[in-house]
Amino acid sequence: MVVEGFLRTVAAGVRHSAIAVIAAAAMVGGCATNDTGAAEVWDPIETPNRFIFSINRAIDIIAIRPLAVFYRDWMPEPGQKGIKNLLDNLGEPVTAINEIVQGDPGRAATTIARFLVNSTLGIAGLFDVATSLGLPRTKEDFGKTVGMYAGVEPENGGFYLVLPLAGPSNARDAAGLMADYAVDPFRILTFALDVNWLFYSAPRYGATVIDYRSRTLFALDDLEKNSVDYYAALRSAYTQQRADLIRQKREKTDSRGELDRRDNLALVR
Repeated sequence: MVVEGFLRTVAAGVRHSAIAVIAAAAMVGGCATNDTGAAEVWDPIETPNRFIFSINRAIDIIAIRPLAVFYRDWMPEPGQKGIKNLLDNLGEPVTAINEIVQGDPGRAATTIARFLVNSTLGIAGLFDVATSLGLPRTKEDFGKTVGMYAGVEPENGGFYLVLPLAGPSNARDAAGLMADYAVDPFRILTFALDVNWLFYSAPRYGATVIDYRSRTLFALDDLEKNSVDYYAALRSAYTQQRADLIRQKREKTDSRGELDRRDNLALVR
């Protein structure tokens, strides 16, 4: 019964992800006539976006940033590295799925090999043994997958969107988040086994937020300090960052340098 339930959940996840990707492609494609390119971000719902942004910022100031500072200053560096490795390892299956959809099964096989090696020899992913064995890490998501195939400029991800407790996004990337969530094997497995969300998803999300925020303290503080309008500066930075990643996927250029830069300006995803 558990296996049957798992397979049903997988099928449902695939259907939901397909719907999300189709919806994202439709929204992005529908905006082709309004393709703002790199000079201007399309933000037709700026007022509610700014409202959500102010709430996110208040929560960040009150809770998330202090926790991130405490984590950065008091967690030993090997512990921080282990947590990041663990979180990266949990995301490998979704990356592999995206690499298959992007038409790169060879890269997907490497990602799965990384996951298997790090989940065993790396003790559930705490140690990145795979990289030392010549299996480099990549990071893919459905937002990038849609952007790779969409017939518009990478800067055009549809209308700009600020997500509660998640931050900058757009129509393409928000739908991509839904798709990634729908096909995540760990989410599917916990759902099939009727595992309480608070025991898995909540700790994983919380750890991801604190880990990412601890690595963006300097970058985001600097961006806020040197911008007249922090909301607009963050909107532009996010759009350009995602556009760079998508452009590299289209041009099939080496993404390692950009991956490292993304870790230094990780606008939480």
